[in-house]
Amino acid sequence: MSRVRTAVRSAVTLPARVGRFSEFLFRRSDAAWDVYPDDPAEGTVVGSDVTRVLFLGERGELSLGVRTHELSLPAFFARHSTARRGRGTSWSIASAPSSSVRDLPTVVDGHREHLRGCELVVVMVGITDALRVMSPLTWERHLRDTLAALLDALPPGTRVLVGAIPPLDNAGSLSRPARIAAGAHGRELNRRSCAVAADHPRVDVVGFPEELTRSVWRPEAEEHRYRDTYAVWGAHLAEHA
Repeated sequence: MSRVRTAVRSAVTLPARVGRFSEFLFRRSDAAWDVYPDDPAEGTVVGSDVTRVLFLGERGELSLGVRTHELSLPAFFARHSTARRGRGTSWSIASAPSSSVRDLPTVVDGHREHLRGCELVVVMVGITDALRVMSPLTWERHLRDTLAALLDALPPGTRVLVGAIPPLDNAGSLSRPARIAAGAHGRELNRRSCAVAADHPRVDVVGFPEELTRSVWRPEAEEHRYRDTYAVWGAHLAEHA
């Protein structure tokens, strides 16, 4: 019986250990370029009838590795959106303190006044939660709470886009076993996201750009690699907005 109990405990704690180890590998590998912009996390692409967009989520998905927010994911999205639609785009970022979906309902509550003027919200979160092996049930619960808070705060008709977690099994800064584990967990969280979005007509999940999945995703310690990733990702989001 003692061997059975030991085996059960090992099976239960293994995902948590893998998650912590994966996160260590990811953060350790990226430490040489763990920089963020220090200028205002907002901007406007000039044009008529300006659309107001809020990016909500994980700072590392939105602006890691670049020195100015003009090279961040929201800025590239805004430029592509304005070019496609002929309308100006005003964007801003509201980031989660711990980079986790569990923070987002509180962040939404703190931005309710701003949200009243938004026409689109883009939720970008999940890399950190996937690496920490957040349980799918916990992920789904917090995402539902986040969307409920958003839809309550936003004007009628405002859309919400949820960016899918990138394929972490293609993340070059993880070891191969860690990539396999993180990739599988990220896909499960994405499946839960799609199930949650299906319950809300104003919410859509946008997959990670195919162009960025054809080779190992390796945002190495050079600003242009992050910038180029954000440019492709931002254009992809704009196509779905």
